[in-house]
Amino acid sequence: MKPLVLLLAFAALAAAQPRPKHIIVIGLDGFGAQALQFDAKAPNLRALMAAGSWTLKARGVMPTVSSPNWASLIMGAGPEQHGITSNDWQPDKFEFSPSCQGMAQTFPTIFGLLRQQRPSAHIAIVHDWEGFGRMVEKAAPTFIRHVKGSPPATQAAIAYWKEHKPELLFLHLDDVDHAGHDHGWWGPEYKAAVEMVDGLIGQFREAAGRDATFLITADHGGNARKHGGNTMGELEIPWILSGPGIRRGELTVPVNTFDTAATLAALLRLKPPACWIGQPVESSWR
Repeated sequence: MKPLVLLLAFAALAAAQPRPKHIIVIGLDGFGAQALQFDAKAPNLRALMAAGSWTLKARGVMPTVSSPNWASLIMGAGPEQHGITSNDWQPDKFEFSPSCQGMAQTFPTIFGLLRQQRPSAHIAIVHDWEGFGRMVEKAAPTFIRHVKGSPPATQAAIAYWKEHKPELLFLHLDDVDHAGHDHGWWGPEYKAAVEMVDGLIGQFREAAGRDATFLITADHGGNARKHGGNTMGELEIPWILSGPGIRRGELTVPVNTFDTAATLAALLRLKPPACWIGQPVESSWR
């Protein structure tokens, strides 16, 4: 009877796992976890936290700069595996080769994984920072567009969402990072940028309705007017997963940025590559 009991247990776990129709990932550049620990008005982010699983102690990778961290988030591994070690990286300019390759000559992303395993999937990417696009396999997204500025990028993503309702949509917003570099992390201008992007997230929530699952996270925080160092203000990022079937409450397990791709793969019922080191944050739903 033991094999039958185990089989039933695994079946129950699989049945409990959410099967989201649509996943919207919003990446907030420069949005350190401390942004939600001071008195910033962020009702939409807090509403997503109240309705889902979250932590303000998720960690990025070293160095705490954009390219290695966005790469790790979408590639399910760290710089040691994917080879993106700085913002100078290009597909034809790197210090060492990736430990494996996906549908392109680069390390496999969640977008390429979904395209390979579900060829008809509708995948959309709108990115405020132009450099984000070079890390994505060209044949993976159905739609990819660089739109400068967080409000225009959000409006472009909402418009595309309303018309096509992709299975996976990734929106990158850059204005919080600009505020940090121009005026300093955690100051009044930074706080204003946090509140502005929170309003944009609210607009997307309203447009998406109840069918969508949201995953909100960031690449890094900052220190004074820069980042790239070893302080916790630069390393710690928020991680919020909210939608149908997602448990409510603060996560007590460690979460790393490369766990994001693994979590998306689990929710999308995809088999992750052997070279990914990220683990799905299954306590978000079990």
